[in-house]
Amino acid sequence: MKKRTIIDIILIFILLGILIFLGTRDYSKETEDKDSKRFDNDYSMVSSDNVFKYSSDEEILNILSSGQGIIFMGFKENKWANYYASMLNTAAKTANINTIYYYDFLADREKKSVNYTKIVNFIKEYLKRDDMGDVNLTAPSLIVIKDHVVIFYDDETSITNSDVKPEKYWIDEIKDNKINQFISVFNNYLGGQNGGEE
Repeated sequence: MKKRTIIDIILIFILLGILIFLGTRDYSKETEDKDSKRFDNDYSMVSSDNVFKYSSDEEILNILSSGQGIIFMGFKENKWANYYASMLNTAAKTANINTIYYYDFLADREKKSVNYTKIVNFIKEYLKRDDMGDVNLTAPSLIVIKDHVVIFYDDETSITNSDVKPEKYWIDEIKDNKINQFISVFNNYLGGQNGGEE
């Protein structure tokens, strides 16, 4: 009987220790790590040590509505997006940006989901019209919004001549200029200082 009570007490302490451990774990860090690894798998030119956070159409709409955030829009099948993501990550690390929200909009664009349409309407003044006069998100593109003002929108290589390949377009000088442009925008986003938290 005494032995059983001691075993029960030990089990209670073990369970209590497990509950305390689980309660104090930083799950947001685990989600970030998971997103980083997933992004590394989806975008071969970006290492697992990256700043990208996968975000749903609803989350992107909330970020735009809140008026604060950096959003990269693309999809992994787009070779141009791979180059773009690599440059974004380099610039973000240099400027101490911790998070860039990533929106893979391909499926939402194809089904014209309600939130996708709202996102398009939110930023339609920055989007190019197609031959039919419609506006849609194109990849890759970047939107930086601060204090409810879009301070930067870029879709430089979202619509390119089909004969031009990203590896030919992004020569070192053009790539360096783009990275420096991103760093400048990120510093502006952070308040004009080189560094700080997003």
